Amino acid sequence: MDRNEGIIRWSPNLSLDEFMVFNLNNRVVQLYEATGLAQPGHFDYEKVSKHTEFPAINTYDWSPVNRGLVAVGTGQGEVHLLRVDDNSNASLTLPLKLQRPCQSVTFNTTGLLAVGLDRVRNDSCLQIWDINQRLAGLDPNKKGWNVPTMNLEPRRKLEASVSITAIRFFEDQPQTLVVGVKNQSVRIHDLRDPNSSVINFQTRCCNNIAIDYTDTNYFASSTLDQPGLVVWDRRASSRSAASTVYLESFDQEEVPWGAALKLDRAIDVEKSTYIKQLRYSREERGALGVLSSAGQLQVFQTKREFIDPGSSDDLHISPELLEAKSSFDLEYAFFDPEHKRKYEHRIVSFDWLNLGTSDLQTRVVALRASGDFEILQMPMESTNRLSQLVPWKPPHRLEDPYMTLMTFEDVSERVKVRGPLFAAAAKLNVAVFGPAKFHSPRSQTLLNAAIEKSLRSSENPIVQLTSSVDLELSESHFLSDAGISTSQLSTSTQVYTNREVHDQLHYSMLGLIGSRKSRSRLLDHIMLRRALDGYLFDCKINKRIATDDQWLQDTWEWIQGAHEAAQDDRMVSRPLDLSYMGVYTIWMNALGEKAQSRLIDSAVIPDTSQWERLIANINKQASRPHFQGVSTAKPHHRQLCLAICGLSKTVDELDSDLDALEKQKKYTTAAAWALFEGIPKRAVEILKRGGTDLLFVAMALDIKLQSTASLELDQVEWGKALGNHPEMAEDPYLRAIYGYITTGDWAVIADEAGLPLRDRVGVALRHFDDDKLTDWLSIQMEEASRSGDIEGVVLAGITDNMVDILAKRIEKFGDYQTPILIMSFCYPRYINDIRCDAWRKAYKDFLQRHKKYIFRVKFEQQSTIKSRLRDGLPVIKPPPRQVTIRCLSCDANAANDLGNSGAGSTSGSFPGSTAVDPRNPLAATGINAGLCCPRCGSHLSRCAVCMEIVGVPRSDRPEQSINAEVRRMANFPTFCLKCKHVMHMDHSVDWFRRHNECPVPECRCQCNANASRQTGSV
Repeated sequence: MDRNEGIIRWSPNLSLDEFMVFNLNNRVVQLYEATGLAQPGHFDYEKVSKHTEFPAINTYDWSPVNRGLVAVGTGQGEVHLLRVDDNSNASLTLPLKLQRPCQSVTFNTTGLLAVGLDRVRNDSCLQIWDINQRLAGLDPNKKGWNVPTMNLEPRRKLEASVSITAIRFFEDQPQTLVVGVKNQSVRIHDLRDPNSSVINFQTRCCNNIAIDYTDTNYFASSTLDQPGLVVWDRRASSRSAASTVYLESFDQEEVPWGAALKLDRAIDVEKSTYIKQLRYSREERGALGVLSSAGQLQVFQTKREFIDPGSSDDLHISPELLEAKSSFDLEYAFFDPEHKRKYEHRIVSFDWLNLGTSDLQTRVVALRASGDFEILQMPMESTNRLSQLVPWKPPHRLEDPYMTLMTFEDVSERVKVRGPLFAAAAKLNVAVFGPAKFHSPRSQTLLNAAIEKSLRSSENPIVQLTSSVDLELSESHFLSDAGISTSQLSTSTQVYTNREVHDQLHYSMLGLIGSRKSRSRLLDHIMLRRALDGYLFDCKINKRIATDDQWLQDTWEWIQGAHEAAQDDRMVSRPLDLSYMGVYTIWMNALGEKAQSRLIDSAVIPDTSQWERLIANINKQASRPHFQGVSTAKPHHRQLCLAICGLSKTVDELDSDLDALEKQKKYTTAAAWALFEGIPKRAVEILKRGGTDLLFVAMALDIKLQSTASLELDQVEWGKALGNHPEMAEDPYLRAIYGYITTGDWAVIADEAGLPLRDRVGVALRHFDDDKLTDWLSIQMEEASRSGDIEGVVLAGITDNMVDILAKRIEKFGDYQTPILIMSFCYPRYINDIRCDAWRKAYKDFLQRHKKYIFRVKFEQQSTIKSRLRDGLPVIKPPPRQVTIRCLSCDANAANDLGNSGAGSTSGSFPGSTAVDPRNPLAATGINAGLCCPRCGSHLSRCAVCMEIVGVPRSDRPEQSINAEVRRMANFPTFCLKCKHVMHMDHSVDWFRRHNECPVPECRCQCNANASRQTGSV
């Protein structure tokens, strides 16, 4: 590396908003944290730590797992492990036997370090080291590398007698890496293969290897003496697996073997300019940043070439060609004639920011040779929309509006067209990092308010868009639901579980301890009543309807939260889609039997280490704090699971909830929540305010907090305690507090079956170690499936496990309406279970049986919409239309209705069909306009009163009539089922008000005779 240059790198750990800067002159590396805005001209950050006096380096890499671990390779053949996060200047050296320049180092996500060395005879130049072994016993809370000295050997040695120029591990397959061999090829090694078989692509572009994070089948490389680059496809293993299209491109020498895209000139060239750095964006698919040694920073956006789905070239195992969709110059070369700048102001290094959201434009942080670094942003999608909406009137006259936008009378249309412009402008002023980051509730509230204010503003919109958007708005506090109460079903000291209380309440309210016949009628009545009230897929409405079942209300509340969390791909971290998954399925990394439906652009299910990294990205996107609790190997799993339980609350939210519970006189619930959240002093204060009965409990809890002793009550003593305090049998939260006081064991609270499952799971997540938590969750999942406990939605989510729970619930209660509505959020998109098919058919038949056709259609339509895949195609195929247009003469379907009715083409001959007269030029026009039957040629009927064709605009303009009835009936035809004569409805009403006989001359049909007799009888 050039001594006068530097390096900037954004953290590869998706849960951290940090970046690192190397100063190669002073040999200092500094760690920074982004804290607020990150936009061109304004970047908020603060320094965290620094490391000084490292040797001159050739290469470097930052560990994606260990925050403070950086590996650097030197020209003297040494590999140093630096700790950069604690100001300790600590360094370890890996013992390389034959000293020669180290040209590349890279970490994977499991703790392996690959080292690429210069060529030397009789020795391997690619060495794989296990850093976990070298750092075994490290205490991250102590400064420096507090590990013993040891003689460590490489785990694997590969590539003998060649010069390794670049190395990168694939994130989706941590045991697979791509290697650049100088002037020879790029090679793919699978460390799991004992035979060391290699995929080899011959090329001189063997430097600056970069892997596409959004589709790891592709990786790019370049050379140091040419301005071009090549994007490779790792699936190119043999000709037999390649498609015809790819083989043709290769045979015609458009691309070398293994390449998906070849760009001969990716940068502007002058003298010895070359490609210095390649980087793929983590958030924008196919976005490849290319930095030249002259400081030119260009971004190429690539996409796959189109292949007809289902064709012989549509092979998943075949390499696919790419095309450059567009390119953007974020920075021009310093010698560019129109954008000249000083040589010392050129960009020398860059990296993409991990924003954690697709709602913001992708950005890069760039380091200049002067040592300054700044933010550069990709052009917004609405960049060209502003000029397109300005009504230019050349030549411009003085009285014409100039700086204005097109006006829209329709409010919805104005929001749709102008909204993206104001939204893009508003997002520029929202913090990306820190406590008030983009996804924080306050920022979202301010952003929405600013956009609405701009849309409603009467000021010049051009001025608003070209100036900063004012985000000042008073902060709104929203009070979340304050607890779960149980019914007082018994005054005895018998203790009921939460599930037993639910079951007893259900049966007692419906009076189901009777005949099976009454049970069936009551269930039909309840399901029908709910359907008529709008019980469908709106969780808020469903919660309001299910007022007689608080457990069901809690279920719809959870689904509403899961639905909101899944919006805008906030539960997606490619390639995983974790939408609507529960605590158990997340913790066990269980994607279900239809696992491929939850993988995006990938067929490989991530391993355990990959899950933790991907979930960290989801937590970061949602601005969730780091997990604080028991020591664990999966902190991001636990934090996401707490959020799934609704327990990842801020301090202010928790305070509001506790205050609300106290106002409702639910002191034990509030105290228990405070205890569960790790603020026991607050629990003591709440209990003291709960009256005399709770004062002694508060004193006991206060003493317990100051002592580690426990009473260790056995079952007999516990029964006596319940007998002496019957209020504990009725209050599970009081039992939980008393159990903690007497034992000091959090397992007592987690096993308190009278508590809501959400609270119990939250306690287990915070206080159980990994193995104990796994066992406990498995037991609870089995119990929920066995008993049909609908609270199990917190554990299972809407997955295959939830089908088992709901199947048992149907067996107990016979209600299949709620189960199919719940499952329709994910069935059949993520789930393929025959039981869901049966429930769906049963519910449709139920609505049909009760003649609720509109509600059946709404259910079918909305469930079909929910089954849409990411490409917009529904898994549930819409049924064919059941209403068709037919000719009154020959009963044939109308030509323009064939596609919907499911009928075959009528272009062929019908038995007895009449051919259209080729001499009549109006015949084909009439058929195409829908005025003539394509089979018999019969014209649309004429009104028997006015003799105008029914179904076309009328000459008397009834829509302008002052009579509302005429305006309403003018476009509707009426038919006599006897004589089949037609009239406009308003004409029919006027005629038959005075006559019974058909208005057509010589037709003796008494069309109105029956109606007249009925009227007379009345």
